Amino acid sequence: MRNYKWLVSSTVVVVVACLAVALGGERGVGAVASAQPTQQSVTPVAKPPDEPKECVGSRFATFGAVYDAIFDSLLPMLPAEIKRQSSTIRARAHRDMKGLRISSLAVSNHPAHLGADEKDPIMTYRDPISQWIVSQLIDVREGRSGQAIEVENLTVAQAVETVWLYLYVTVMVPLTILRRTVPAIATVAGPITVGTLLTFPILLGVFASTQIYKVVSEKLIDSCIASVTRSQKENAGKPVKDLRFTQSVPAIVREIAGQVDIADADTCPSIGSIPLSRIVTRTSNYLQLITTDPRTDRQIAAAAGQVQDWMRHARVHQNLIPADPADFTTPEYALSQLGVLIPYVGGTPLDIGIGLAHNRNQGADLGATVPVSSLTVTKTLTAAYYAYALAAHVVELAWQEGGTDPSAALLNDLFPGAGITADMVPRSAGIIGAPNLYGLVVYHNVLRSMCLAEDKRPAPTKTDGKRVPVSAARW
Repeated sequence: MRNYKWLVSSTVVVVVACLAVALGGERGVGAVASAQPTQQSVTPVAKPPDEPKECVGSRFATFGAVYDAIFDSLLPMLPAEIKRQSSTIRARAHRDMKGLRISSLAVSNHPAHLGADEKDPIMTYRDPISQWIVSQLIDVREGRSGQAIEVENLTVAQAVETVWLYLYVTVMVPLTILRRTVPAIATVAGPITVGTLLTFPILLGVFASTQIYKVVSEKLIDSCIASVTRSQKENAGKPVKDLRFTQSVPAIVREIAGQVDIADADTCPSIGSIPLSRIVTRTSNYLQLITTDPRTDRQIAAAAGQVQDWMRHARVHQNLIPADPADFTTPEYALSQLGVLIPYVGGTPLDIGIGLAHNRNQGADLGATVPVSSLTVTKTLTAAYYAYALAAHVVELAWQEGGTDPSAALLNDLFPGAGITADMVPRSAGIIGAPNLYGLVVYHNVLRSMCLAEDKRPAPTKTDGKRVPVSAARW
């Protein structure tokens, strides 16, 4: 038990250090330095001596509470001189942490902090970027955009998610793109090339880092990290009252935020589950709302009617759309990740096979058809994801086997007679696939994590609060 607590404390210390490096500056990110308070006040934290405490996880354990826990555990081992000054040292540390304020724009929240539970879609369909986008939309919706959070009151969960977001954007994404662009260089044995040997550690490193983050994130939520009072728990992670950074939210973002909320498995179905027929209706209604010409309104309504009529009569085999990689089981996901090393069929073709087998194993009838109008947003975007990925895969094979990679062709034009081949320069395929992985997938995850506010129903009585592991797919 003692070793476990030391592990938790060490993890928290590392997260604090990483957050300080990521945000930088004497007062945090650049925006923090320019914060203009509308009223000089700080959030009061009531700490009556007789108020009972409870041990909480990373969702409610703040940096201030964690600092006190670590300080108290180390105090018996410190020199006598430091023990005599412990009260002064502690007070100065808390004062410094209160002085450091971070914009909510720079913070990503764990889904549990947003009110999600283990059954909600955001727990499965999320990546660091989509999670940050959802956090910001909820902040705008609830009027918290641009507010400042004291480091003293920042929760460990917020720190973990924020540090992972910055690592993902600045390290994981570039490394993944780099792995996809490394050329073969030379053959080592059979399908194994020098490029394979160079990129395999990157593949394992990104996968291992993701799994470590997931374990840390989920375990800390339910762990006993620090003891806090009821008032401290209620105030954990909340911004400073009446203190905002000087920024304005674009009108279109406010409009979007006002129409969405966190998807809930019981009370608010995700946008991804909405049929295409409703999307067409909403689009038509919106276009008619922003126009002032009655004739244009009639044309929009007529065009929407034609589209709806076509969708009702056109039928598709929805189960022939492979399962989304985010829905793969752990063995399927591992096979998908390692399959990229297989020549020709590794990557998208293998994922398609895994996705179809997943559908079949779930009891889906591959021959069944449905009207396009009833096809969900998720099915449509999943089909678009595979179509894009397969097209990029075929283009890459064409360049590899018979054509010329654009990067190699460009260098040969710049340096005639150099004899540069595709195996000698970075492949263009890595860049081509990036919009699919970090554009469409992120957009899809946002749609699956959120619902239309108009669809929200009263919450039923919850029967249990158990949590389940989060899917590792695509991370």
